[in-house]
Amino acid sequence: MSWISKGSGLLLVAAALPLVVRGDDGSKQQAMLAAAGREVFLDTGLSNPPGQGCASCHAPEAAFADPRPVSLGAIPGSVGRRNATSLMYAALIPNMDQEDMLQEDGTQEWVWQGGLFQDGSARTLHEQVQRPFFDHAEVNVGSETELAGKLRKANYADKLKAGLSDEEWADDAKVAQRTYRALVEFLKEPMFRPFDARIDDFLAGDEKALTDQEKRGLDLFKSKGKCADCHFLHATSWPQPLLSDFGYDNLGAPSRGDKDPGLGGHTLADGEIGQFRAPGLRNVALTAPYLHNGSLATLREVIEFYNRRDKEPERWGATDYPETVNRTDLGDLGMTDQEVTDLTALMEAFTDRTLLQMRERGERFPAVAPGTPDSWKMRSYFPDWNHAAPPLPPHPPYRGHILKNQPLSTSR
Repeated sequence: MSWISKGSGLLLVAAALPLVVRGDDGSKQQAMLAAAGREVFLDTGLSNPPGQGCASCHAPEAAFADPRPVSLGAIPGSVGRRNATSLMYAALIPNMDQEDMLQEDGTQEWVWQGGLFQDGSARTLHEQVQRPFFDHAEVNVGSETELAGKLRKANYADKLKAGLSDEEWADDAKVAQRTYRALVEFLKEPMFRPFDARIDDFLAGDEKALTDQEKRGLDLFKSKGKCADCHFLHATSWPQPLLSDFGYDNLGAPSRGDKDPGLGGHTLADGEIGQFRAPGLRNVALTAPYLHNGSLATLREVIEFYNRRDKEPERWGATDYPETVNRTDLGDLGMTDQEVTDLTALMEAFTDRTLLQMRERGERFPAVAPGTPDSWKMRSYFPDWNHAAPPLPPHPPYRGHILKNQPLSTSR
């Protein structure tokens, strides 16, 4: 499946941002927007009441994830219902789309891949960055008018305004759209995609990059553990592997809080209820707790859950939607305790060095890994390279409203 569409479709683009930019002008515009997006990301004055910003739930030291099971909102006492995932490599997640698969019996099946938020309810990254501003359990801004008013008063307003006319800067919708695009461009920055973990060195041919235990874990990853079935070790839509197929499944996560229908909550397909997108495993050792609801505290617990879920159901307790749980590919993998230990050890090899160095030095953001190409050079590889999302195909089981009528209260 190719998720880089060059066809026409629904444009999700700031009115003030030219659709076609070339050469140095395009590179400068991208860098300008990314710099403004960095300021928005750090701003805790936009929320209502003030005090909540993007970095409040996406901590750089946790690979831009949230170390709490669920995040707190700007309103005292408000909480989300999902674990805020890592923003590392988020700009490389494919847009939500369907892929046809041929089954062994010759029948054709359409399955979902990609999309933002863990349920795929945001088709693109551009959609995703908008919703936290207006979610009552997150930043809690009342409207784009309110958001634009705060942005015009921000100390970085000149950066955000750069390239806009006074007339455009006075247009609330255009200011808001400029802000969304700035956040997207910020998340494309090289520091979010270093590909400098030890697993990258090993896959490039450096046999010494992994310990003997990690190599045993890698063998399990590709065989008995069945991890590589969904967390691909080969490149797909980007020149380096993203460690996910970005497909959807119901793992049978232990229940925590209100029931969460996941993918089926917006596709309205009974067989997709309780399904969530497979995350990329890059930097997974830094992003505890795990699963969509933060119900498992450690990586070893996750692997033990995959290995023994159906053998020790009392250990894990109830799950929200048992009728759609995948009981074929996980739940009774037959791994020994030593094999679980070896597979757990491998996860450390997925951590980017730049994040480890940032943590050691106490810096705010990771440095750019040497040799990482700039965003403009890689523009055709990003899912939103032309800021467009083609219309969804009419194939079953889709019956929902991903492109319209999405409730702003759907958290993460």
